[in-house]
Amino acid sequence: MINIANYIERITAKPVFIVLKKLLILGIGAFISAISYNELVIPYNLLSGGINGIALIMQYLFGFPVYIVMFLLNIPVFIWGLKSLKKEFLIYSFIGNIFLNIAILLTKGLLPIPHVDIFLASIFSGVVGAIGGGIVLKSGMSLGGLDIVGMVLKKKKNISIGSVSFSFNVFVIALSLMLFDLKIALYTIISMWVGSKVTDSVLDGLNRDKSVIIISEYHEEIAKRILEEMGRGVTYLRGEGGFSHGEKRVINCIVNHYEIAQLKGIVNKIDTFAFMYITEVIEVAGKGFTLKQNKKTNRKRVF
Repeated sequence: MINIANYIERITAKPVFIVLKKLLILGIGAFISAISYNELVIPYNLLSGGINGIALIMQYLFGFPVYIVMFLLNIPVFIWGLKSLKKEFLIYSFIGNIFLNIAILLTKGLLPIPHVDIFLASIFSGVVGAIGGGIVLKSGMSLGGLDIVGMVLKKKKNISIGSVSFSFNVFVIALSLMLFDLKIALYTIISMWVGSKVTDSVLDGLNRDKSVIIISEYHEEIAKRILEEMGRGVTYLRGEGGFSHGEKRVINCIVNHYEIAQLKGIVNKIDTFAFMYITEVIEVAGKGFTLKQNKKTNRKRVF
């Protein structure tokens, strides 16, 4: 028998600041998501993905309050996840789900309904809802619902979370096609698509950095100018030409989006025949990006 009280006691034993910070994030995320439901989704009879989409269908058809149906539908989901997922994650997510339902109740009628066409409502319902859910997910928690189902199936059946989300959303759309006008389903698809893109942006960060690979005979001069003019570190990689089998020194450098033009200018001035390719990186940690130099030891990292 799983003793939830032990896990709650373990969480509360952590520093109060950490617990309060997590609860604050859950509260903010729940409030933003609730605004999306009350101001853009429900007034325009739109749906959302996952379990919450089923709750909305129940409200539209039978008049059941969406926050009550959301809570009731999430109870078996959390019980199902007890044996598979980390209990701390589940407890915070359960609290987040309660926060969301309370926020939906409290924010109803809090703000005037915006008078926009349904197309704009579908876009911005996806944007606002994804911002609320995204900041919670980025902190390692959730507001319940399909996130829990996806994580359990990923662990038990090795089914990707994306596949679970897509399949369930297809089910919600199919239901809406049978029960409501075609335009509701189409606008809901727009909202879901926009929401998925905004969620990715929240999780990955809006300012994506770039990883640059440069292959040139003038690698030393290029590296020197990158260090001096851009203040970015470089790393030498050892390579071998596939045709010539000659040894080559490859420059690897991480820069932000705004520095790409300057980097290209440096390379092109030195070697117009240099081979260079650029890829996006999701996250960078280290000196010059997330770590600051230790002033006490004055220790510097060498790349």
